[in-house]
Amino acid sequence: MASVSYAAERTLYPTPEILKSAKPSGEPNEILLSDPDKVIATLLKQVNLLPNKAMISLSAEEQLKLSFIKGDALDPAKLFRAGKIQTKLVHFQLYHEAKAQSGQAVSEALMAMISAKLASFDNKALYQFDQVLSALNNRAQKQLLHELMKVKDKALLSELELIKLAADIADYQVSQLVFTAAQPLINARWQKEYIIEPALLVTTAEGIEHTVTVVRPKNTSKALPAAFQHTIYANEKRHIRTAIYAAMHGYVGIVANSRGKRLSTNKIEPWEHEGHDAHRLIDWISKQAWSDGRVVMYGGSYNGFTQWAAAKYHHKALKAIAPYAAAHPALGLPMENNVFLTANYQWAFHVTNNKTMDNREYADGAHWHGVNQTLFKSGRPFMDIDKIEGRPNPLFQNLLRHPAFDEYYKAMVPFGQDFANITIPVLSVTGYFDGGQISAIHYLTEHYKHNPDADHSLLIGPYDHWTAQTVPDTHVTNYKLDSVAGLKNTEKVVFEWFDHILNNRPAPELVQDRVNYQLMGDNSWHHVKSYASLNQQGIDFYLGRPGLQELVTQPPEVLGKHTQLVDLADRNVQHNIDFTNIIQPELPGETGLVFISEAFEQDMKYAGAPTGHFSISINKRDVDIGFNLYQIQPDGRAFHLAHYRSRASFARDSSKRQLLVPYQKTKIPLVNTRMSARKLTKGSRIALVLDVNKNELAQVNMGTGMNVSDETIADAKEKLQLNWYTDSKIHLPITAMEKVISTE
Repeated sequence: MASVSYAAERTLYPTPEILKSAKPSGEPNEILLSDPDKVIATLLKQVNLLPNKAMISLSAEEQLKLSFIKGDALDPAKLFRAGKIQTKLVHFQLYHEAKAQSGQAVSEALMAMISAKLASFDNKALYQFDQVLSALNNRAQKQLLHELMKVKDKALLSELELIKLAADIADYQVSQLVFTAAQPLINARWQKEYIIEPALLVTTAEGIEHTVTVVRPKNTSKALPAAFQHTIYANEKRHIRTAIYAAMHGYVGIVANSRGKRLSTNKIEPWEHEGHDAHRLIDWISKQAWSDGRVVMYGGSYNGFTQWAAAKYHHKALKAIAPYAAAHPALGLPMENNVFLTANYQWAFHVTNNKTMDNREYADGAHWHGVNQTLFKSGRPFMDIDKIEGRPNPLFQNLLRHPAFDEYYKAMVPFGQDFANITIPVLSVTGYFDGGQISAIHYLTEHYKHNPDADHSLLIGPYDHWTAQTVPDTHVTNYKLDSVAGLKNTEKVVFEWFDHILNNRPAPELVQDRVNYQLMGDNSWHHVKSYASLNQQGIDFYLGRPGLQELVTQPPEVLGKHTQLVDLADRNVQHNIDFTNIIQPELPGETGLVFISEAFEQDMKYAGAPTGHFSISINKRDVDIGFNLYQIQPDGRAFHLAHYRSRASFARDSSKRQLLVPYQKTKIPLVNTRMSARKLTKGSRIALVLDVNKNELAQVNMGTGMNVSDETIADAKEKLQLNWYTDSKIHLPITAMEKVISTE
């Protein structure tokens, strides 16, 4: 929203009663407005009460959205002519062009316009148009649902809230109009090109049912390789679109749902059976008449996990996998380095509430923030989270019973010798700001650890969990991406890579070596032979003498220590926060111990992940440690490079807890740290903020040695005394800059 300098937040308006009728439909989670015209008329009255200065202060995007409610008063045509809109508002352009057609209803004019537009499209352009409209419709639904959940219980709205609500309803209504008009026309074109089987029920020999979407070209009788996704995220429309893209590129496109989803009558059981089920489906695919016996798998997040789960079983028909932002049930969400997190607690409801997906669970952000905050402040056992939320969450509770990387997890994913036996090519894609990065890179490092000859490539850049899987936006939070970072279109790169593997075609431009990364701030891509080599180069840093906030490059001549006292029972102060914005105006006011390096005398390159160890002692039997790592730029701004959290008792072996001896100095290795790559301009410094992990996004480890999920605030007792010794060695992958030709 545009910033409003007058008292926009203090001027209040009654919340329209008719909004109480708005509700999600459940499946496929569309929003139902009992009387859309009446809702719009009501909002028009409200918006017309706003002072003119409120309208003048709006952005072009907000004005365009409100033009749907206010008619031509805001002159949308002028906004289009001025070039002030982007692809994300193309549905408004189509709507206003249709509205300008005399003698026709808007819906009829839309269909006529879109039909004429489609006539000039080849399959590639048609797919892009379909993808844009679908994405706009999904985004508008989610935004409006989120906004309705925010205001549903409010009696009064501020001007800003009223404008936002009106704009989101307009966005939703226009996207629905355009999407509804376009879909029959687009689908008719696809039906001419492809044989589309949207919902086959496939039953394996064990009696497990899976709903499978299959799309294959009509213009060929020869057998083709299959491009296969195995997913718990059931959405038939999206599956068809995914499979069409594969068919456009010479494959049979296949999306299979996890057991229990869509037509399957089995119980929905995330994680546990995916490897075996995917293996059986690969077997089924390879035996179909349209299959040439070759199967490749791809997809992101949970769909990345299902690929690794399938690879564990080594089906001979599986020729390559391309997991992006790949999840791991014991390394990412809901557990990171043996610390359970609250960040994605609602995921279990999202995927198990119904046969598709319950998007309502993610819409009510205030509810989930309240659950996390209540749990943290109450000091109740972490295992009580479902009691606080009000509903049983058996999936999450089952995971809590496995705080170590034990046989339960090892049965789901490759482990040890399993990696040695994975000889097919792999392309992993992730991002520096992807919450799932450590799991994606864990698969990579374990693969090379157990199979030094593995054919496994990494593509990584300044992407978050979503944009790692798709096409990047211009920004990640408040960081503007270099232009070359926008060259990554994950789906396009993956199919170019599949053609390289299966058909000996050229490798994708961005995948020229084993590790391919974008150097932020330098507008360049770099290609190196191994992930390990990145982390072997660099600078060893140590903690400076007590009393000084120095990060130094010389080992200490005399051992010293920096002491941190943390009251684990104090829930007014949170520690080791992973701040939302990547760039801060200055180093944030941190609760931890801050160590800052000397300024670099030339441009340097940070590319890789921190390694090394911390030397610590505590007065308890365990502690969750963490850090934030920043580049302090010459202008004083702080660029966030990495966040870390880890349970000390599991750092040496994630499968076996080894409690600390109180007051005894010990080395705690850094494990599963996050990679980043950034040009450090001359005059930059590095800031390392060491801390205890104590915040509402994770368990609070009281240090008793009991199962942390069972500990309460009463177990905190005396303050935690944590000594950070000066012989702690933190290796950072910082080297001198070399000239690299831009890929742009």
